[in-house]
Amino acid sequence: MEHSGRQRTGEIRPFPFPHRDGLDPLPEFAELRRHEPVARIRLPSGDLAWLVTRHADVRRVLSDPRFSRARATRGDGPRINRTTTLPDSILAADPPDHTRLRKLVAPALTGRRAEATRRDIGALTGELLAGLAPLPRPADLVTHFTRPLPLAVICDLLGTPRSDGGLLDGWCDALRSVTAMEDARVMSAVDEMTGYLTGLVHTKRAHPGDDMLSALIAARDDDDRLSEEELLSFCVVLLSGGYGTTANRLAGTVHLLLAEPARYERLCREPALIPGAVEELLRYAQNTVGGNLRVAKEEVALGDVIIREGEGVVAVMASANHDERAFPHPELLDLTREVRAHLSFGHGAHFCVGAQLARVQLQEALAGLTRAFPTLYAAGPATWKRGLSSRAPRSLPVGW
Repeated sequence: MEHSGRQRTGEIRPFPFPHRDGLDPLPEFAELRRHEPVARIRLPSGDLAWLVTRHADVRRVLSDPRFSRARATRGDGPRINRTTTLPDSILAADPPDHTRLRKLVAPALTGRRAEATRRDIGALTGELLAGLAPLPRPADLVTHFTRPLPLAVICDLLGTPRSDGGLLDGWCDALRSVTAMEDARVMSAVDEMTGYLTGLVHTKRAHPGDDMLSALIAARDDDDRLSEEELLSFCVVLLSGGYGTTANRLAGTVHLLLAEPARYERLCREPALIPGAVEELLRYAQNTVGGNLRVAKEEVALGDVIIREGEGVVAVMASANHDERAFPHPELLDLTREVRAHLSFGHGAHFCVGAQLARVQLQEALAGLTRAFPTLYAAGPATWKRGLSSRAPRSLPVGW
């Protein structure tokens, strides 16, 4: 408690940390892991919280039921910002509500089902790359490949028209805004997205298809049916996570490979390395530089700090993936590393339900790209999204 008291009177850092272009590890996280692994921060809302940066502590926060997601979105308490937080979504639920919601969607996203999509994803990859080949150079890889691939996959999965991709793209960025947009603009985007999905649900009710949205509409668990609010929140989360996160990761992955051409050239020569390389790229790339807020339901000791009941905690998975205690020489991007226990898809009850589908997309995208464009190179600097909870290229000019 004495140490805890010292921390409470120490430095309070503004968080998120200043934006840096690129996906290399942030020095602020490295400094905190060494000297203050549970640190006091001030969020954009003005509320205080604790920032957790070491691998073991992050795993603990993500898996300990005393750290509640529901209390971070309902009632009084600390908030990251003051925008709508989808309180009915699976991301904002604790067990047993979270367990009930996850049970409804998990069967559609098992590893076996993800593998069953590999052939279609490979074919879609080939189609997009065939469309890229005749374009004038340099061409933007985000516009022509890393964005449309996951967008088409998630649209087909949910039964959403691919032609509405432009709308979804803008809404997904709004959902990730921390400082990029005014609160009112974010809430307006959430309302627009909810209205769009409400119309889509009505259409699917009248004309069900062979897609996840139709299945969710009809879904029942042992006790009750999804409420309308839960259904809409599910759709928002699946679109945002299934499309936005995967698109950002794919663009970031290609950026890291082209930043040092020897990396890309090696995958061209040794495509068998691609599955393992994807795991290392997921570990290395600090795409998400924040985390979902949790609130302590009771007093909890974390390291040598006491987290009091009602206090907020942000566990940073991207920092945990660079913890020297878990990964030797974590600052090195080693495409042959045998990566174990990276936290890029989370941990515990909120482990990403679509992780295997994301892996299949990343693997097929890199396999197709290295096969079709073995001479690919960065034709100019990438431009970057700013003020979001994640870092990702907005454009990637490439030549070949």
